[in-house]
Amino acid sequence: MQRSPAAGAASSAVPLELTSFIGREHELAALREIIAASRLITLTGAGGSGKSRLARELAPHIPGVRDSGIVWVELAPVTDPSLVGAAILRALDPAAEQGANVAAVISGILQDRSPVLVLDNCEHVVDACATLVDTLLRACPGLRILATSREALAVPGERAWLVPPLGLPPANATPVQVATSDAVRLFVERAQDVMPAFNLTATNAAVVADICVRLDGIPLAIELAAARVRLMTPEQIRDRLDDAFTLLTSGARTALPRHRTLRAAIDWSYDLLPAPARTVLCRLAVFRGGFTLDAAEAVAAGDAVDPGDVLDLVSMLLDRSLLSMREQDGTARYLLLETMRQYAGANLDDADERNDAMRAMTRHYVAFIGAEEPSFTTTQRRRAFARVDPELDNIREVLAWSHGHDHATHVRLVGLLWWYWFGSRHWVEAARWIQGALALPAGMEPGRDRAMLLFAGGALACLQAQVPSARAQLHESVELARQAGDQRLEAYALNYLGMSHAQVGSPEAREYSGRAEAWFRPNGDLYGLRLALLLQGMGAAAAGDTSAARRLMEEAVAIARSFGQDRELGIALQTLAGVVYAEGDSATAEALLVEAVAALKRDWNYLFVGRAVDFLGVLAAAYDPREAARRLGAGDALREHVGAARFHLDQQRVDAATATLRQQLGAEFDQWYRTGRHDWGVVVDGIVAPPGPAAAARAREPGPQAAPVSPVASSPPAIGQSAATPVGEGDREPIGRVDAAPADLHVILFGPVQVKVRGVPVDDWPYAKPRELLAFLLAHPRGRTRVEIGAALWPDAAPAQLRNSFHVTLHHLRKTLGRPEWIVIENDRYRIAPDVSIATDVAVFEALVRSVMNHEGAVAPHDAMLRLDQALRLYTDHYLAGESSGRWRDDEQDRLRAVYTEAALRLGAMREAAGDMAAALATYETLLAHEPLLEEAHRRLITYWSQAGDRPRAVRHYERLAARLMNELGLEPDPETMALYEQVRGLPADQRPVSG
Repeated sequence: MQRSPAAGAASSAVPLELTSFIGREHELAALREIIAASRLITLTGAGGSGKSRLARELAPHIPGVRDSGIVWVELAPVTDPSLVGAAILRALDPAAEQGANVAAVISGILQDRSPVLVLDNCEHVVDACATLVDTLLRACPGLRILATSREALAVPGERAWLVPPLGLPPANATPVQVATSDAVRLFVERAQDVMPAFNLTATNAAVVADICVRLDGIPLAIELAAARVRLMTPEQIRDRLDDAFTLLTSGARTALPRHRTLRAAIDWSYDLLPAPARTVLCRLAVFRGGFTLDAAEAVAAGDAVDPGDVLDLVSMLLDRSLLSMREQDGTARYLLLETMRQYAGANLDDADERNDAMRAMTRHYVAFIGAEEPSFTTTQRRRAFARVDPELDNIREVLAWSHGHDHATHVRLVGLLWWYWFGSRHWVEAARWIQGALALPAGMEPGRDRAMLLFAGGALACLQAQVPSARAQLHESVELARQAGDQRLEAYALNYLGMSHAQVGSPEAREYSGRAEAWFRPNGDLYGLRLALLLQGMGAAAAGDTSAARRLMEEAVAIARSFGQDRELGIALQTLAGVVYAEGDSATAEALLVEAVAALKRDWNYLFVGRAVDFLGVLAAAYDPREAARRLGAGDALREHVGAARFHLDQQRVDAATATLRQQLGAEFDQWYRTGRHDWGVVVDGIVAPPGPAAAARAREPGPQAAPVSPVASSPPAIGQSAATPVGEGDREPIGRVDAAPADLHVILFGPVQVKVRGVPVDDWPYAKPRELLAFLLAHPRGRTRVEIGAALWPDAAPAQLRNSFHVTLHHLRKTLGRPEWIVIENDRYRIAPDVSIATDVAVFEALVRSVMNHEGAVAPHDAMLRLDQALRLYTDHYLAGESSGRWRDDEQDRLRAVYTEAALRLGAMREAAGDMAAALATYETLLAHEPLLEEAHRRLITYWSQAGDRPRAVRHYERLAARLMNELGLEPDPETMALYEQVRGLPADQRPVSG
């Protein structure tokens, strides 16, 4: 049979490069180690990521390549999957006859030669490549294959290795750091190819670094951008990157067609996707800061995309290197590279679907922030902020879109974000969004949403010492909140009205914050109550009642300590310091302020760190004028970060201290003040760890003792708290409870898995794997790493596939349970949160057994037999019945079977000792139904029948056992069993046979 002329342009020689290879030293070193232990490596990555070029550098280093040679097969021109084999055969031997079975012909050639086979660009014929590669590796034991593809081949034994972007310079890098990054080195060399006079300089280094960062370190994109230096300056190239696909083209006639423009490189991958995957990719372009699987489901589903298919389509995009994934705090976040986001976004615009996708994205983030917002003023704040922080870029996209397309939603979202903005330092941005929302028609409508906006604007103005503006907004907020029936919002607006008076030394602070306290105290709102007491204390101090002021503020400090959050404690301590200082106790005031700064360093807030540093500067004026000036400069710089001025009373203290310091230091004051402004971080660190012994002694002086706060309503208990103490030890400690109290999570594991969440059955599982993951976590209560979980549940998966499979399954489990916070990551281990109460039949089974077995003699015989009987009734051989089998499950079943066996033998013996032979017999027979070859149970039955006078039955039982052991295992009974048999037959000990 003649060769097909359509086989494609395969080449058996490694293509020569006319340009130098830049960087990748770490990648090459890692791959050389991997390839020494693997027969199949697939380099994966997005178009233009440098897979082929890396393969050309790596191939000569593959073990055995000097003896066997390299056969390079370029598959890009092969459009018909059935011709992949013909292309490989042509590269191996252009004169070879193809025959009916091309794989067999190739195998015959490779068995003799065993070269290193490099298959370049497999993505468009990936199924055909996978089938043929699997066949060849099985038929040719000496064969090694290196493939490049935008997705893994998914062949057993494959090591899929994602080619990373080129190394980028760090943020704010020096010119020297810029020059040493791989991405910049590539840009410079390719720029010099077209313009030899081009050089990286101190002037253009930052611009070139920005170009490389915005191009995500993709080699093809960088090379195309560098080629433009012939026509543009680096600044012009950078400024045009918002339209990268027009800019990044190449006139190189010898380049592969898909590498002549960046658009063509992405078109190559996009065209290989099924239509639903293209739709999902385009809709995901609305995300700017990465996204979770929850967000992808919310935005990508609809019309031609079924919601249940989104995760599979996201996985497909990840497998084909069109998405990347990173883990953050145990959660998978997916990311479109900027160039891919531009490409997909252009297609989304062409289909006129951007507004639909943005509307879905807006609904998702309004619901997301709405769910998190109640936690922003509780002890869960840090966890809530940690969930919101990664979404900030996406939230900004939603805010920008909704401002122009959905005013009512925009107004609501801006209000919901206030406490986040306050706690996360985004004050300047918050002011812009708040004032913009108030100017919209929906923001002018009287109602609860306007009340929230006015509270946010008034609170921010108050914190920035803009008292008239703050009072105007807060008064209207109080009235609208009252009309809307929102007592909590009304109380907070009243509190900040109190602050607007407290900061200027007005006694009216006590009236407003006292009204707020009347709601906070009975409702157990410690966050608001602490502030109300501080402000009332300031009002009392302004009225000259320092005794009441100190009592109120000490109670506020006690509440702050009870609340357990460092920021609230730091604010309370520095406010109390003001009253203590006014009483003439500077040493105690300084100790309080040092503790305040230490607390605020752990939970940072620029305004209140700045206030404490200012105050410490005032105090230092009495003993260290230069340090005092430095602290005042640092306090000034800290406030500028959030655009805040000093409160009126603070300014009075600082002005007095400044006048004194200028008299003492003269022109030197400005020098030390500027030093503090520039090195404010050093100043703050020095306060927390004072350098001098005198300052250290002052910091050690005890502060006032806080009074208990008995009138405050206690916080609700953590979910699922239980006084029940599990029985067990080590990692095998059961986490279920032996009592009958309701649990957060109740799971039946013996038999088909059944799950209840707070008493409600969970039946809507998307597939079996999330259920298996839940069972695995229940079996390992102290947690396991992602690698350990992957090895158990996906033992044959490649690392990239394992990572994605794990996070998709974890997402499904959290979503199905409806309690994502129940599965946490601690010390790189995933586990069920310790505050979740759990009851499983397996845990109860083990607890009952161990309550007897581990406490010999401590349990009355009757109670011990009752507990063991209860445990044995729970047990079945069908642990996780109906779930996919796995070695971890088999190991767990074996372990539980051993526990059951030990418990059954103990129960039988206890029943014999109690004289209940019938019950003992039933126990042994039940045990043998589970463990038919357990000789100890058989010996007890033989003994029982012998002692009952039925010696023939005892003999027959032994003979049946012996026959079964021989037939099934090829073994004789244990010597102990044989000796018992001979004793039953009545033979003297010296005549009993010895087992061979």
